[in-house]
Amino acid sequence: MKRLISLLIMLSMVALLLPGSAVARKDISERDTNKDGLIDQIAHFDRRGKIIKIEIDSNADEVMDRFQYYEKEQVVKVERDTNHDGRIDCRDYFEAEKRIRQERSSSDTGSIVQITQFDSQELPLKIQKDTTGDGLFDSFYHFKEGKLILSTKDTDSDGKPNIWQTYQDDKPLLRRVDDDGDGRMEKIISYDMEGLPKESRHDLDRDGRMDAFRSYRSGVLFDEKKDLDHDGMYEIITRFKDDQPIEQQKDANKDGRFDFITQFKNGKPYYQEKDTNFDEKKDVFIHFDADGYAERMEEDTRHTGRIDRIRTYRGGQPVKVVYDADGDGFKEVITLFKAGKACRQTEDRNQDGKPDITIFFNAKEEKQRVESDTNLNGKIDTWEYYKNGRLARVEKDEEGNGKISLKIFYKNEKKYRLIRDKDSDGRFEVTQWFDRPEWSMVMELDSDGDKKPEGRYCYKESVLRLKEIDEDSDGNPDLIEHYNAQGKLFKSQEKHEAVDRLDTTWFYNKAEEAIRAEKDYTGDGRVDTWYYYHKGNLTTVAEDTNVDGKPDMWEEYDESEAIVKRSKDLNFDGKPDLEESAGEQVNSE
Repeated sequence: MKRLISLLIMLSMVALLLPGSAVARKDISERDTNKDGLIDQIAHFDRRGKIIKIEIDSNADEVMDRFQYYEKEQVVKVERDTNHDGRIDCRDYFEAEKRIRQERSSSDTGSIVQITQFDSQELPLKIQKDTTGDGLFDSFYHFKEGKLILSTKDTDSDGKPNIWQTYQDDKPLLRRVDDDGDGRMEKIISYDMEGLPKESRHDLDRDGRMDAFRSYRSGVLFDEKKDLDHDGMYEIITRFKDDQPIEQQKDANKDGRFDFITQFKNGKPYYQEKDTNFDEKKDVFIHFDADGYAERMEEDTRHTGRIDRIRTYRGGQPVKVVYDADGDGFKEVITLFKAGKACRQTEDRNQDGKPDITIFFNAKEEKQRVESDTNLNGKIDTWEYYKNGRLARVEKDEEGNGKISLKIFYKNEKKYRLIRDKDSDGRFEVTQWFDRPEWSMVMELDSDGDKKPEGRYCYKESVLRLKEIDEDSDGNPDLIEHYNAQGKLFKSQEKHEAVDRLDTTWFYNKAEEAIRAEKDYTGDGRVDTWYYYHKGNLTTVAEDTNVDGKPDMWEEYDESEAIVKRSKDLNFDGKPDLEESAGEQVNSE
């Protein structure tokens, strides 16, 4: 560049001093230096005939693109339009005919993007660049005797350099990088005598400590070793060839042994082996396609030395998984995928080659429907239906006749109702409720299908606690039985002589033997007759004849339930006044 500028200046001066020049007579001189018929040089002179400016068209487009300015017939500045867009983008400044500074401008904004300073020998001394166009100089190059010795770069526009590069004989010597500007180096690269990378250290997690170490051969990456926990042992070692990985070893549990081994082809993985339980035996084997996506994965999930699960992929997305769920050597579970998502899963429980359970999934990979052959006879007998991935209904063909005999309904994955068709007539006679307050289950029996249950059975923790029987289907129970926590009958209520009410209440002992009965003959809601039993035999009857709520007549019976004694409270003071034995009458005082 220095020689070119000097030559152009010299030629311009010689041309102006040639005999016949009109310079002495004119302030402006125009010339066609290449004889193409176009003016390509215009010289300007002052009144004394001294050159002050020269305009040059360097590419014969009839537009001047170079301007040289003179003082005392010495060039002091040269302006150039280097890309011929009509705007000056390069300015050189001179002192004593030596270039001391050059400025280059952006062709888009016109702002200065590079400044070069020269020493007394017109060799570069310092270069500063604005590489981002933000108006700030971010890259600086320092020279000594024309040779580059140091460069710095500010990558985050904070006014401080975070990349330092030293040079020797114009070749890189050492490069240090502080990406985040925290004063700690994330990368240090050293170079050999040829200026090619030799070794590099990297702080991958930015904790101030180097954890990746790379070595190079002839400037090409050879291997990388990572010590992620800084214990002096490498967890990952990757070997390279032609700057691409060919093998990687990984110590996943940091025991000093490599558990994962990956081989690469054309820079992409094509085979991998894993020891997932760290017993020094490989249990996962992965084959990759040409694009580096997993194509087939074989797994020994139980670590028995036998492959029990095989995954198949296409384009990196799963298409099929076969699995030996019970470890018997037969892969009975098959899952199929669509667009990378599970759409159907089958299970062959009896190993006859036919699925006994089929699960259908929706687009969200939530269960949508499950079909099962529970008795393994080759016919589907159970259907499960899901909503938003939650079980909503179960239907069963319990008799194997192709008819649904049982339906179970769910809310929030909790069973709340069950209906059953006991005789396959299409009507569901039995209904069980699981959401009734107080009871864990209430069962209703509607044998005639009139929507009015003839029987209602209430359970707590699988123990019958209450039974209601409505024999005439009028909506009112004719019999109510009460049971204790052990399921033993301790009380019952029934219609005996009344039509619209329960008029008799029975009480039972621990052996569920009747020990007392109470009747309301008058229908006023109060007991008026009491019956007492022993081992199933009537022993005593008490009666309230005056409706005051207290007995005033008593009858006693023998083991054959024949009356042996009758007592009466004539004045209703709670004490018998008259006693009658078999065949006689006694007055009590």
